[in-house]
Amino acid sequence: MLLQKQKTYKKVYDAACERLLGSDIERQLKNAALQYEAGGGAFTVAIPFFDEAISLDLPKLVFKSAQGNNITLVTKIIILHYINTANGRLPGGGIVAYEDIPGCRHYRPVFEKRVAKPLQSAFARDRYAFLEAGMAMGGKKEEYGDASITLCALPRVPITFILWEGDEEFAPLVRVLFDPSITGYLPLEDIVVISKLAAARILKTARKQHMEEENYSS
Repeated sequence: MLLQKQKTYKKVYDAACERLLGSDIERQLKNAALQYEAGGGAFTVAIPFFDEAISLDLPKLVFKSAQGNNITLVTKIIILHYINTANGRLPGGGIVAYEDIPGCRHYRPVFEKRVAKPLQSAFARDRYAFLEAGMAMGGKKEEYGDASITLCALPRVPITFILWEGDEEFAPLVRVLFDPSITGYLPLEDIVVISKLAAARILKTARKQHMEEENYSS
């Protein structure tokens, strides 16, 4: 099953590479608001991916993380799709829930299971850990709910996470909101994927902070 999934990802990756190399690369990089150096038909592209700095050499299609992290095939696909899809529209048209993005309502249960519920379980009664993790990732504090943060997944893909803590009467709730322009930067299926990556990074950062606090106090 895992091997079949990898084969599928490889096909998607190869198709994204082919599309990018066959496009007006410079136009797409500008539409995606990415900084780059060009010369001799080659490009070195700087890609801010959450709190990580990734470079992409074109046409060699070589990805590198400034932090030395492994760049997964899924992350490479997301970045290529972002560049390929970018239409240059500026964010700033308000915020919408996942199910209010045209074409996404049917997949809300999948989105909730993969993105919102893990965050609800982890931060049910700890808004401060949620906020601290988001801020540590370079997120912008917002004023929604009990705690909220906007992360920049890619230059023109802001994602806002809102937490309402649970109590004896109400269960905890996490909502995830997007700028309506997201459909001009990512295919619909990638919206779930990048949101899941964002949630995983929040959880990982919170666990790391918790361990550091325990080590400090012991």
